[in-house]
Amino acid sequence: MSKKYSRREFVQTAVGGVAATWGGLRILAGPQAFAQPLESNGQDEAAGQKFFVYGSEFFRPPNPPISMRREMLKAIAQEYKFNIIRIYCSWVYLNPEQGRFDFSEVEEVMRHCDEFGLKVLMGAVIEEAPYWLEATHPETRYVNALDQPERLAGYSINMSGGWPGLCLDWEPVREAAGTFIREMAKTVAKHPSMYAYDVWNEPHIEPSGGHQFSPTTDQKLFCYCPKTIASFQKWLKQRYGTLDVLNEAWVRRYPNWTAIDPPRGQGSYMDWVDWRRFMIDRSTDEMRFRVDNLRAVDKHGLLESHVYTQAAILPIALSGINPWRLAELVETWGLSNFPRWSGAPTYLGAAQVELTRVAAAEKPFWTTELQGGHGSRGIQRSRKMRPRDIRLWNWLLVAMGGKGIIYWCYDTEATGMESTGFGLVNRDGSPSERVLEAAEDHRLIQSNWDIIKDYKPKPEVAILVDLDNALLTFAMSGQEDASVDSFRGYYKALWNCDLAVDFIEPKSLNNNHYRVIIVPWHLIGKKETCEQLRRFVEAGGTLLIETGFGTYDEHMIFNPAVPPFGLTDVFGYREGEVLYMEGTSHQAPKMEDLPASERIYVDGHLDFSEPLVVRVKAHTFLTPLIIGSATVIAKYESTPVAAMKKVGRGQIFYFGTNLGASIEAGDQGGMDIVRAIVTHAVQPLVTADKVRPRLLEAPNASLLMVFNDGIEDQTARVKLPPRYTRATDLYSNETHTVQGQAIEVSVPFEGVVVLRLT
Repeated sequence: MSKKYSRREFVQTAVGGVAATWGGLRILAGPQAFAQPLESNGQDEAAGQKFFVYGSEFFRPPNPPISMRREMLKAIAQEYKFNIIRIYCSWVYLNPEQGRFDFSEVEEVMRHCDEFGLKVLMGAVIEEAPYWLEATHPETRYVNALDQPERLAGYSINMSGGWPGLCLDWEPVREAAGTFIREMAKTVAKHPSMYAYDVWNEPHIEPSGGHQFSPTTDQKLFCYCPKTIASFQKWLKQRYGTLDVLNEAWVRRYPNWTAIDPPRGQGSYMDWVDWRRFMIDRSTDEMRFRVDNLRAVDKHGLLESHVYTQAAILPIALSGINPWRLAELVETWGLSNFPRWSGAPTYLGAAQVELTRVAAAEKPFWTTELQGGHGSRGIQRSRKMRPRDIRLWNWLLVAMGGKGIIYWCYDTEATGMESTGFGLVNRDGSPSERVLEAAEDHRLIQSNWDIIKDYKPKPEVAILVDLDNALLTFAMSGQEDASVDSFRGYYKALWNCDLAVDFIEPKSLNNNHYRVIIVPWHLIGKKETCEQLRRFVEAGGTLLIETGFGTYDEHMIFNPAVPPFGLTDVFGYREGEVLYMEGTSHQAPKMEDLPASERIYVDGHLDFSEPLVVRVKAHTFLTPLIIGSATVIAKYESTPVAAMKKVGRGQIFYFGTNLGASIEAGDQGGMDIVRAIVTHAVQPLVTADKVRPRLLEAPNASLLMVFNDGIEDQTARVKLPPRYTRATDLYSNETHTVQGQAIEVSVPFEGVVVLRLT
C-alpha cells in the first residue's frame, strides 16, 4: 500500500563474486549469482505473457469480511471478468507463535479462486515481523541515527502490527523470515490458482517512512544496529582493500576498520555516499534473499516486485534502493500509482511508468497497485478516483508497453487510517462507477491484445541517471530536491514533446540508437562517463548538460576545472564561480532590499538568443562561463551563462543553471528551449498542440491514445503516419476518416480517447 510520501548486494563485491550465507541459503553475491538458472517456468511465463494481467488486491485481514469473500470473488471473476487477485500475506498475522503457522484464511480464499478460475498474486510480507521474535531477540530491532531502536508497532498502512519488521542482518531474523517464506510457498503452491509471488511489496528500508507524528531526518535514517555497522565495515574493506586507501579517499586517519562508524550528521561527502551505496546494495541482497527462499520451494510461480520510490524523480537516499538492481532479480517488475492521493500531475505519473519500463528491461511490467478509490489518511482524504482517472491510467500504462494492472484495492478498507478509502467497489460489495469502468477497460484491452502483446517502445531520447549524484545531493543538504526537480522538469518537457524516454544508467551509454541524451544535475564527473558522453557527441549525438556537470571527482573532491578530464577544451567552455539563487529558497530577500548589483541572487535569469529568443528564470545556481571555442547562446546582462558547440558530428548544449528544476517550477521558456533542441534531432511519431498522443503500432492495426492532461475539454488535430486511413473509437464505436495524414479528436479534460487505426 502506498504512503503519501515516497515509499520506498548486502555486501558489495568485486567482479569475482563473494559467497555469503543468508537465511540458511548459500548466496553468491556479484554477477555469478545472476548466472545461476532458476529452473523456473516463471521466466518462460514472463517472457511470453499470454494475456493482459488485470485484477485487484483482495485479501488483507480483516478485509473483506469472511462472509462476503466467496460472493465477491465470484463477482470479480464472472461479472467484472478480472483474471487475478492479490493476497497480502503478512508474516506477523500468519505466524503468531514460534513454529506455528496459520494459513487457513489464505487457503480459503485460494480455494474460491481455484473454483472460479482466478489467478493469485501472493505477497511475501516479511516487513511485518511477529512479536514473539522481537520478544526473544530484542537486539534485532532497527536502530536509527540517534541510536533509538524501533519497536514493532502498528502503522497507518498496517492492520496487523509488526511494523517495521526486524533487521535481517541478524541471523535469528534471517532464519525465521526464510522459514516463513518457505512455509508460505509450500502451502500456496499446491493451488491451481497460484500464479505469481509479489516478492517484496514496495521495496525500501522499511522504517525510513517514520511512524512518529513529526519524524526528523535522524529518525528516518537506518540502520545503525551493531550487525549492520559491522557489515558496513566489511563492505568498505572489500571496496577499498586497505585501510590506507579508505583513509585517503575519506580524508581520515582511522586506526582500524572497527573504528569506522557510519555518518549520522552533515559534514563530509564521501562517507555519506558510501554509506548509502552500502544500504542500496544491502536492499538488493534482501531481494535476493527473498527470491532464493521462494525458489527453494516453488520453481514455477512467477516472481514479481513493485516500487513506489522511483529513482531520479523521487528521493532514494533514505529508502536505500536502486530499482534497476532489484528488477534484475525478478521476472516481472511493477509500480504503485496513486495519482489522486499523491496529487501528482499526469507527466509525473507518466515518468513513473517509463522508469518502471526501463528498469524491467525486456521483461513485462505492471501497475501492481493502481488507486481504486479515494485515498484516506485518517481525517484527511484525497479527491475521489473518478471513472475518467481509471480509464486514463489504464491506457497510459498500455501506451508505454505495460502488460498488467492490479488495483489497490477491491473492497473499501475496513479499519485504521486507510479505512473508508481505496475500494474499487462500495463497502457492501455493490458496484461503483469505478469498477464498471475498470471492467469495460479490461474488456477493450483484452480485445486488442493482438496489438498490445508484443509492443515495446523504442525511444531515441535518453535521460542519464547516476544515483551517486542523488546521494551526494542528500549529503550536501539533507534532501534531494535539486536533483529530483531537475529530472522531473526535463521529463515534463519531453512528455510535452510527445516523445518516449529511456532513463539510462552510465553503463548503457554505449547504446548507439539514442540521438539525444540529457544529463540532469550531474555533479560527479566520473572519467568513464565523461569519455562516453564525449564519444556520443562526436558520433553525431545531441547532448544537453547543465550547471555543475563534473564539479566533483569520484572521491567528492572539487575538481580544478569544470567540466573535468579535458572537456573544457572539447566542449569549449569553463565554469566560473557559481552563484546560488536565493530566490530558490522559501525565505528569499525582497528585490527592493538589495542593491542593484546584488539582485542577481534573487532575479537571476538567462536571456537566450539561440535556438529561441526567450528568457528563463535561473534555479538553484547561475553559473558564469569562461568561453573558449563554444558559442554563447544565453547571457545574464553581458555575462555568458549558456553555450553550445559542435563536436565531431554532434553538438553539446550547456545551461548555466538547473534548467530542469526551472521547468519543473513552471518556467515555459525553459520548456521551449528543450523542445526546440530535442525536436530538431528527434521527431515524434504522432504529435498535437493541446493534447498528448501516443501511437502503439502493430502489423495489421494500431492503437492511438490521446491524453488530455488539462482542466478543459480539447479538440485537437493529431498528425499521423501516412499508412492510416480510418480510425474507430473503442468506446463509442464512432468512425473517423483520416484526412491529410491527420485526425481531429475531441478529448475530455483529464481524460483519454482511444482509437483503433487501420
